[in-house]
This record gives sequence, structure tokens and C-alpha cells, in this order.
Amino acid sequence: MSSPAATPLYQSASLKGMALGIFAYTLFSVHDALVKAVIHALPVVQILFVRSLVIVLICLVIARRKLVLELVRSGNKPMLLLRAVLTLAAWCMYYSSGRELQLAEMTTLYYFAPVLTIVLAVIFLKEQLTLARVGASAIGFFGVLIACNPAGLSFGIPALMVLGAAFFWSVSMILMRTISKSESSMVLIFSLNLFYTLVMGVASIPFWTAMDPLQIAIVVATGVVGGTAQYVLVEAARLIPASVLGTVEYFALIWSFVFGFLFWGEEPAGVVFIGAALVIAAGLVLAWSERRPRRAVVDTP
Repeated sequence: MSSPAATPLYQSASLKGMALGIFAYTLFSVHDALVKAVIHALPVVQILFVRSLVIVLICLVIARRKLVLELVRSGNKPMLLLRAVLTLAAWCMYYSSGRELQLAEMTTLYYFAPVLTIVLAVIFLKEQLTLARVGASAIGFFGVLIACNPAGLSFGIPALMVLGAAFFWSVSMILMRTISKSESSMVLIFSLNLFYTLVMGVASIPFWTAMDPLQIAIVVATGVVGGTAQYVLVEAARLIPASVLGTVEYFALIWSFVFGFLFWGEEPAGVVFIGAALVIAAGLVLAWSERRPRRAVVDTP
């Protein structure tokens, strides 16, 4: 039978996980805004190398030799490597498509990732597919469609690349949820950014550009903010299903418009507010659903 104390604990963990997820994606939006501030002056591979190196150094300062030993002794090294390869592939495919697609088109296609995450979570993690989770994801994606208004979108190779990036990101989310059950957050973050540092370090050599003090400060800040965002996201993944965490990702869209307006004077069209309202509604549907009592959360003999 179900333990009566399990339901309040489940509700508390779900709401805490959703709050952490929203905070993580807010930090990722700050990270993206910082990258945008230097993207026209510095090669992308150089920015990613320095950012990842900063995160690796922070991890080593905090956990030191113990972290390296944890990674060496980990039984999840193949999955850790696969996650790193998939996230890097997603990143490269997404930004490469930007040469042919408008930002609205890229954003709309990429935000199909939460929908894919729900499907993959049901198949591989055996997560419960509730009407509220499906409905919240659908409402959120519809909000993205309205906000981005990708008129005239055609499905050529660039569009397929963005969808491929969304798929790789969704798989990486499933891997993160799986690995987080047996590995510390620091191992997940350290392994990912160590891979990025090695690959991007080599890739950035031919394109290396001297940085002024302000650029150095901004790129280092991307490492601090990005590393914090990654840590918070892993902690959120421990508390809530991947399908719920994927839907929470829609909140990043709101922040992208907010920061675009505050720092670059990009005034959003009226439809953006309608789309944002739908994204918020999706979050409220999820919060309401996850607070409802669940049957047999903990089974006891």
C-alpha cells in the first residue's frame, strides 16, 4: 500500500525541482546574453573553450583531487562521453544552421526538444505520461510558435539540422537524468566541460583572437554563470521527471525576449506577449498537476 507521507514529499520535491529548473534556464539565458555581447568580436570556438576551461577550473578548486578520482573510477564513463558528444553535436548543428535560418525559425524548431524529451522519457525511463504533462508541453510549444512567428519556414537541410540538434539535446537530457542517479553533479559538469575544453581548445587554435580586459571579463563570466546553470539543472533533474524538466525549458524563451529588450533594444511584437502568457500557463498547469496527490508513490509491504 502507499505510504501516506510519500505524497507531501513528492509534491515538495516536484515544486522544488521545477523552481530549480526555471532558475537554471534563467541562468542559461543570462549566459546566452553574455555570449551575444562578444560573439561578433570573438570566434565561437574560442568563447566555448574559455568558458569551459573556467568551469573545469572552478570544479577542480571546489572538489580538487577527489573529483578527478571520481571520474576515473566512474562506471558511467561511456554514457558521460556520449552525453558530451551529443551536446557538442547539438551545439554545432544549431549554430551552423544560423547562416541560413532566421532566429525565430531556429528557436521554434529547437523548442521541439521538450516534446521529444517527453516521448524519450516514456520510452527509455518509463516515466508516467499524464494528460497534464502532455497538455503543458503542447501549450508551451504553441506559445513558442506564436511568439517566434516563423512565417515562411521551409524544411531544407538547415531546418533538419536544428531538428537534429533538438533530438540530440533531448537524448542528452535523458542521459543526464539517468546518470544523475548514480553520479554527483560535479562529475557530470566536470566531465562535460573537460571534453569541451579539449575539443574546442584544439579547434580554436587557428582562429584565436586577442581579447581585451572587458572581453576576458565577459567570457569568464559566461563560465561562472554557465557552470552554475549546469549544476542547478542537474540538481533539478534529480527531483523531477525529464518530461517535466523539458517543459520547464520553455521559460527560457521569455527571458530571451526580456534580455533582448533590456540590453539590445529589441522591442518584441505584440504576439510575443501572447506566446509568453501561454508559456507561463503551461508552467502553471504543470505546477498544479505535480502538486496533486499521486497513487502509490512509495510502496510498502
